[in-house]
Amino acid sequence: MSIQIRAVQNGFVGEVTGVDLCAPISPAEVAAIEKGMDDYAVLVFPDQPMTDDQQIAFTANFGQLEITLAGQMAKPGERRFQRLELGDISNLDRQDATRLRSRTDKTRMYALANQLWHSDASFRAVGAGYTLLHARVVPSKGADTQFADMRGAYDALSAKEKAEVADLVCEH
Repeated sequence: MSIQIRAVQNGFVGEVTGVDLCAPISPAEVAAIEKGMDDYAVLVFPDQPMTDDQQIAFTANFGQLEITLAGQMAKPGERRFQRLELGDISNLDRQDATRLRSRTDKTRMYALANQLWHSDASFRAVGAGYTLLHARVVPSKGADTQFADMRGAYDALSAKEKAEVADLVCEH
């Protein structure tokens, strides 16, 4: 079966089928996924129960992986994931994954700013090419992940607004 990408969310998101991310993927599959990222702002790969090592192997197809700062700062016994390439952005308790983190949990407190708008690794000299999220527990309602496509935002500008920002550079 070959990769198919179906437009969802008014063409803002593509749903990808026909690929098993738990197994090594071919250069042609990597190219198809990269084209999908060029065509859509977000790709969704439903029903991919990857292990940590499988997620890292899949992600490495798209460039060098970043070692997470939060993972480096946590003691090994406090990390949900022992591989530092994986960031834990869960709101689930580390010891009991059936409970949400408490309001005073230090990891929850550290991540509060992520509830506002942010761009992954925009502070780095070379920003992230992609951010890959793997939902391991998905609530039956709520908990929407909200994305914005800056290409779409730019396209929506008037010609006058585009001319106004044409020579500007944004630095974080």
